Amino acid sequence: MGLEPAERPARTSTAVLPVARPELSVVVLCYQANEAIYRVINPLYHQLEASGVAYELLLVANQWRDRPDPTGTVVEAFARDHDTVRTVIEEKQGAMGWDMRSGLAAAAGDYLVVIDGDAQNPVDDVLKMYRRMRATGVDVMKGRRFARFDGPYRRVLSAVYNLVFILLFGTRGVWDVNGKPKGLTRAAYEALELESDDWFIDAEILLSARRRGLAVAELPVVFHRNEERESFVRPTAILEFLRNMARQRFRRR
Repeated sequence: MGLEPAERPARTSTAVLPVARPELSVVVLCYQANEAIYRVINPLYHQLEASGVAYELLLVANQWRDRPDPTGTVVEAFARDHDTVRTVIEEKQGAMGWDMRSGLAAAAGDYLVVIDGDAQNPVDDVLKMYRRMRATGVDVMKGRRFARFDGPYRRVLSAVYNLVFILLFGTRGVWDVNGKPKGLTRAAYEALELESDDWFIDAEILLSARRRGLAVAELPVVFHRNEERESFVRPTAILEFLRNMARQRFRRR
């Protein structure tokens, strides 16, 4: 089991911690979003405020030592003006998976929902997922992109990846492994003991949940094109996915 929030080493860059344990922690992965992050955090903040849910909003803006990224400055300014917002800003030691794990480690809520900060998922999905999880009692929930507008390259890559994943791990009934948002109950998060530092963390969540007999469900979502920048998913990601799938397959055996 993981440590209680008060026992975990502090990872946030802000000094103010939540006064009480929130019901919902929303983790936004803000890497290299710069001021475009306002397209996500502004409407998301207002929706959370209007929801009546006790929440915290964590903005993860980790950065590489040798790659200047102004996003940290942007989200810190936002956090200073909003009491329910905290930041996680550290020197990066890994890719997306490391960012997600650092945000989850700083979260204190009973429900944890992770969303990317590139506005490809509508921010409405956060509260939809939280409410669906509460209503159904599932341990883990993931987005399933039933409509995608991110171009043929990403759609083909995703289809091939998911087909190979099903063949290797027998995850029939669950599609779109990398779909977001990702939702976890506190108990599920602590049981999974996530380790991935790269893109494979999405798959690790699903595989670890299945191994532990946790209830997994999907939320249909729309996935928009990123108008601000090109995708971080490069052809080398295929080799990364294959290597990680082989490692997980070997561990199962």
